[in-house]
Amino acid sequence: MSIEGRQARDTKVGRILLWEGRVGRGRLIAEYGLSPIRASEWLRDFRESYPEWVVWDSKLKADVATSMAYAAAERTANAARPSAISAMLIPDAPNEPGRPLSIAWDFVRTSPRTFSRLNLAIADRVRVKFLYCSMNNPEPHERTIEPHSLLRAGRRWHVRGYCLQRQAFRDFVLGRMSKVKLLQEHSLADIATDAAWSTVVQVRLVAHPRLSNAQQLVVRSEYFNGASARVESCRAALLNYMVQELVAATDVDRQIPPDYQLAVENTEECRQWLFMT
Repeated sequence: MSIEGRQARDTKVGRILLWEGRVGRGRLIAEYGLSPIRASEWLRDFRESYPEWVVWDSKLKADVATSMAYAAAERTANAARPSAISAMLIPDAPNEPGRPLSIAWDFVRTSPRTFSRLNLAIADRVRVKFLYCSMNNPEPHERTIEPHSLLRAGRRWHVRGYCLQRQAFRDFVLGRMSKVKLLQEHSLADIATDAAWSTVVQVRLVAHPRLSNAQQLVVRSEYFNGASARVESCRAALLNYMVQELVAATDVDRQIPPDYQLAVENTEECRQWLFMT
């Protein structure tokens, strides 16, 4: 096998290892359609390439990422010159020549170490502790949560879970978290009791009523395929993210064009979830 082919395989294994916290034969089989023998070969070769990155967990039957793996990843992320590790730090496959180009101004860098700790906490149903900074409380403070979902909303990754300090389900931005640590205590919270997560809201989107008739036709053509409105289903917990991403007005008297071209028509139906504290 060529050096390029071996490196490409290592990149695929390393990407799963860094972002999910561990990698096993079954995971490679599911992701890439490999035979068990080929999956074992990929893992063996990866261990040869990066021997200090993994430790074998006989209970999980998987290679678990070491702190040295994340230290190397962080050094690469902060380095000006790309290396063989660089591609592992990209969760999605990069654009290829000749294919349509998708551009996202991704100013918020997500740490594979943070992401993987939360991914493991969700998979193994254990609590996780970390330091957090928010706009309301900008000083680093400790939070302990029982996470149930990782999600990307707009530019940022969030984790949803039950916060032991607030005694309620909350969202946390991964970029504002540090010193994430898995705990031994099992998660007790039931995702079914997260009302905002379980509730699905029907959001009716329309062209902003303060646009001229001609402008409204432009918006309808672009967003609604010519229809007068579009109804989207959204988890109540994610409704604010959806509205922010679409730049849709929820108060058409205050939020006006040209800054807002869309509006939520059924604001009253969504009010309970739009303005959650």
